[in-house]
Amino acid sequence: MKPVVVTVAVPTNIVSCLVFRRQGLRDRMNLCLCVLSLADMVYLSQSMVFTISFWIKLIDPQIGEIIYQYARSYVIGVSYGLRETSGCINCVIAVERCLCVLFPLQAKTLVSTRTMGILLVAIAISMQLAFITTPIKSFIFPVYDDASNETWWKLTLADSWQKSAVLRLYDKIDDTIMLVVFPILTFILVSGATAITVVSLRAAILWRQKTSSTSGEAQVQQVALTKMLVVVSCFFIAGKVPMISVTVARIVYPEFSPSGRQCNLHRVCEMLARYIPYIYSACNFFIYYSRSSRFRGEVKDIWGCVNGSTFLARGQQSGRLVTPSLKTKEHSGDKPFGSG
Repeated sequence: MKPVVVTVAVPTNIVSCLVFRRQGLRDRMNLCLCVLSLADMVYLSQSMVFTISFWIKLIDPQIGEIIYQYARSYVIGVSYGLRETSGCINCVIAVERCLCVLFPLQAKTLVSTRTMGILLVAIAISMQLAFITTPIKSFIFPVYDDASNETWWKLTLADSWQKSAVLRLYDKIDDTIMLVVFPILTFILVSGATAITVVSLRAAILWRQKTSSTSGEAQVQQVALTKMLVVVSCFFIAGKVPMISVTVARIVYPEFSPSGRQCNLHRVCEMLARYIPYIYSACNFFIYYSRSSRFRGEVKDIWGCVNGSTFLARGQQSGRLVTPSLKTKEHSGDKPFGSG
């Protein structure tokens, strides 16, 4: 299933990046959404390393096993870092939109685009540094199986980490913070900010309907943008619920673990919870397209430009000058996506 998701997600995330770039990255929300699309695209693309290793195992089990174990050692940390980067950016988007609804007059001055850009870069770097010890503490070794007369490769904790009580304690604390506490904290922040945004936005809309018969175009655009971002946050929350549920269940019920009596059920639930974020990373484009008329217009313009270039190229190859008739929308002022 993952190759199908990746085949859909990578092109759509590229298109999302192009749209937000066309709308102007000086708007901080455009910048956030562009970086989110980029992070999701890279996350999905590099995750194919594990799928490819399984394909190779079907042809040559031993070589496929070696590639898979090395991928677990050197690539899984990058994968975790990209996954949590996407989660942090979703958290930033949810909190930023919540502040815009709570403090509409001060929203533009709360955080500058430059500061937001620095924050996003810091998130991407820090999430990779948080999992930098994953390849360092791993050790891959061969195991000879007498029954099958074959050599298999296994992954375990490096000898230096096994002998050092300090390193083992650090490993346990690091895994607890980055794989348990941090995802739960991100989930709580996004859920709380989204709930506050929904309640506050509903109250603001009702108040404006009672006190004013007309609404400014800018207000209507901001309300539409906020509603779309709320939908994005809701999809993120729904994608996080399975993983959070598995994590909490392991803490509350120790038998629901890889070494417990419910090990098979745990394995199935963990696999499902791990693959759902891939589907979420492929959904954002369709949310933008269905909820934003401006996004749809930009996508149609990009599609028209691509078709026009192909049409011109075919005309030149046939030796005829062809001028396609394209109905493209001329955007005056280059209004950012964040403002409508």
